[in-house]
Amino acid sequence: MELKTGNSKGWFVDGVCGFFILLWVYAATAKLLDYESFSVQLGQSPLLSAYAGVLVWLVPLSEFVLSGLLLFPKTKKVGLYGSLCLMTAFTTYIIIILNYADFVPCSCGGILESLGWTEHLIFNGVCVLLAASAFLLASQNPKGTTTGLQRAILKLCVCLFGSTILVIVLFLTSEEQIHRNNAFIRRYPHHPLTFKGAYNLEVNSYYFAGIEHERLYLGNYTTPLKLKSFDLKLEPKENLSITIPNLTSFSFKSIQNRVYADQLYTYDGSVPVLFQGALDGQKMSQKLYKRSFFDKIISVSDSVFIIGTTVASSGNYALGSVVSSTGKTRIYPELLEPQIDGVFDVNGFLLFNDLLNRVVYQYRYRNEYLLLSPELELQITGKLIDTIATAQLELLTLSDSIRKLGPNSQTVAEYATTASHYLFVQSSRLGKYESEKMLDQASIIDVYDLTNQSYVSSFYLYDYKGEKSKAFIIKGQQLFVLMGDYLVNYEIRSDFLDLKTI
Repeated sequence: MELKTGNSKGWFVDGVCGFFILLWVYAATAKLLDYESFSVQLGQSPLLSAYAGVLVWLVPLSEFVLSGLLLFPKTKKVGLYGSLCLMTAFTTYIIIILNYADFVPCSCGGILESLGWTEHLIFNGVCVLLAASAFLLASQNPKGTTTGLQRAILKLCVCLFGSTILVIVLFLTSEEQIHRNNAFIRRYPHHPLTFKGAYNLEVNSYYFAGIEHERLYLGNYTTPLKLKSFDLKLEPKENLSITIPNLTSFSFKSIQNRVYADQLYTYDGSVPVLFQGALDGQKMSQKLYKRSFFDKIISVSDSVFIIGTTVASSGNYALGSVVSSTGKTRIYPELLEPQIDGVFDVNGFLLFNDLLNRVVYQYRYRNEYLLLSPELELQITGKLIDTIATAQLELLTLSDSIRKLGPNSQTVAEYATTASHYLFVQSSRLGKYESEKMLDQASIIDVYDLTNQSYVSSFYLYDYKGEKSKAFIIKGQQLFVLMGDYLVNYEIRSDFLDLKTI
């Protein structure tokens, strides 16, 4: 149907068509000119991650096709209808992002780069009204009958309903697919961290000993019987000296300290002894001295400890429990499943989650973690989004028969910690749609919900003064990171992760 350009309705329809032609051509061109960035944005979308490979070319192609249809009088009405459908889909996407997604990602670039998601929603809503009005006017019968208008209204309802349902289905199936297929696709929220401050430690030999009573404690490998403490604003507090009774009678090699539940623990796993005392470090008492050699140890109660140790009979690495009052040790060789050598391939991070009362063991070289009771009963085996299910290790044997890992070994978890009901895993492996340049300036932290063993999202932990994260610890919404000589503090946005309660 040809519109009479002399009347106001015709001018309105032509004006709306012109607006959408400019909008679609600009949007599609911007996407193609920055194809890599658009691919990354789609790949990190909390709604469309699983379909990013198709949508990355289908969306700009649709926009070009619609702009072409709007150019010609015979296809103008079809172009308006298609524009209404596409803009309704975009609007539904934003509504879901703002209300139902796990996080709000970065907004798109191009012509609307300066707009936030709420402004996007308003803009899209106006566009939907313009497209719907223009389509209804273009569908009016010049003879004044209502049949054509009724059909147009019906088509309008089908468009609005169908486009909305389509995006909802994509959202639900994308969420299911990213977990079911274990697709290595990350999702990033928008600015989840706020930098709070940094403290120059002057040396890089510090490690996290723990957090208690609003105090952060750091141990130092070079001065093992000293503890440095800070408040949660990184203000330095008292430095502690630890007194070990009969120190010279033990052949310690590498003493470490841990602060947990108002207690200070001092140990060296190469010597099967552990000292426990108050946080001032002055009244340390010996808790165990039997055949409990270990390289990892955590406390799950006042008298029970979980250790990582080597089984004498097999040489394999395993988890065990030690009762401090008696020194009784029990090893559970079946918990850690060997894949290659039973030593390197089962190496990992031994953690304890206070909130859930669960031991967490995160494998270093595979995409798997274990949730265990304090009695070391296996509760659940969880999966990371990384796709390495079998350790990929290069094992080298030196001239003195000592075995070590070669440079071609693939590390899945560089570091791990737990807080609230979450597991935080630092990874150096890139997922789909991620730029390798990011690893030059940041570390990737993946977040998992331990209550339902699901992937939540990821965030970048940017380098500080050229130094990368080597360890981090979380207290409430506060994230503390050791980066080279610096202790760095960030606040985690509570609308990204609420780390206080489940």
